[in-house]
Amino acid sequence: MSRDLAARGAGIALLAAVVGFLAGLVSDGPGVRELLAFGATAAAGAAAGYFAFWRPSRAVRTVVEAAERISEGELAQRVPDEPGPAGELTRAFNVMAGRVATLFESVAFEHARLEAVFDASSDPMAALSADTTVRFLNPAATALFQMPMADAIGRRLIEVARDYELEALVRRAVQEGRGQTAIISFGTGRVPLRAAALPIREGGDWAVLLILTDLTEVQRLDQVRRDFVSNVSHELRTPLASIRALVETLADGVEPEEAPEFYARILRQVDRLTTLVNELLDLSRIESGAIQLKPERVAVGQLLAEAAGLLQTRAEAGHVTIVVEGTELEVEADRAALLRVATNLLDNAVKWSPPGGRVWVTARDEGDLVAITVRDEGPGIPEQDQPRVFERFFKSDASRANAGVGLGLAIVKHLVRAHSGTATVASRPGEGAAFTVRLPKRFIGRRRAPMG
Repeated sequence: MSRDLAARGAGIALLAAVVGFLAGLVSDGPGVRELLAFGATAAAGAAAGYFAFWRPSRAVRTVVEAAERISEGELAQRVPDEPGPAGELTRAFNVMAGRVATLFESVAFEHARLEAVFDASSDPMAALSADTTVRFLNPAATALFQMPMADAIGRRLIEVARDYELEALVRRAVQEGRGQTAIISFGTGRVPLRAAALPIREGGDWAVLLILTDLTEVQRLDQVRRDFVSNVSHELRTPLASIRALVETLADGVEPEEAPEFYARILRQVDRLTTLVNELLDLSRIESGAIQLKPERVAVGQLLAEAAGLLQTRAEAGHVTIVVEGTELEVEADRAALLRVATNLLDNAVKWSPPGGRVWVTARDEGDLVAITVRDEGPGIPEQDQPRVFERFFKSDASRANAGVGLGLAIVKHLVRAHSGTATVASRPGEGAAFTVRLPKRFIGRRRAPMG
């Protein structure tokens, strides 16, 4: 192209010489001297025209080559400045190339940020075109659909997700131009998902963003709430019904020697109600953060021995032996709260131990933590029940007839959490259960506010 520009300059000069010669020919007539002069003038004009256009033609050639390289992705490509009028072209090109590079860099940054947000999301996300072709999947979506993104890109959603409800939801969002939501059961496992198909305005081939939210945990928590309401209603009704029946029997008249027994039974039911209400109030205060702890240095061995002493009478009644293994460990904790944790765990272990059984209480040094374990020789806890043993009012099928209200372990969990610790259980059916709480040696929870 640049050579053509120079050649055109030479041609223009030559044409001018020819026109001049013809004008002279018409006016004076030809001659040898005139012809020689014409040839020399034409050659000089052609050469002058060629060299006059050579620098601009070189600038154009350089700009064309640089533009081709930029179109191939070499965004750092620039052209050298040219003097004269050609310099305006090279300078303008370099400014444009710089702006293009900045624009591409900005787009790349935005793309990286968007991809980072998508990748960090635990909710599956898919970007789809108007005909439901997959354009992008985040890692959570590839895991849900069990298909790598490279295999999913370019395929229809129905081929990737294999779910007609999702396909129909996306199509409705495209047709109506507004967001669509639905609750679906996805896959062979019937996973409950909240699906939201949101149109993307001016998104190019990204016409719809599909966001899927797993509702499994939400449904589990809702079931826990329903169980709590059901259990607390049961726990309140049972002693109230017993008290009512006993009072009605007394009102109908009983033998004088039988009256003390009825009064004792009423008192036991009242005590049960009192315990239930107090534990509910305590648990509510602990869960809401209203309880404020007063940490101090606590000798773990001494505290465990004290807790065992409090349960000694009950253990002897069930012919159970409590064994506390000595320890010199110390921990910074609220002493009253830690004592309640130990007594609740021991109470649970004694309750489940068979006559003649033993309960072991041990403490271990685990670096920055102190681990306290209470182990019994009871029937153990079924594997499917172990994740729920620390829930309020939870009772396994084997313990439905037990007199406990099912709040002791829930209180343990929340008191331990208030100390920034953890509570776990390990059990195998028929081999007893071992409950372990781990507490930081240095208190890092919320302290009691100073008085005054």
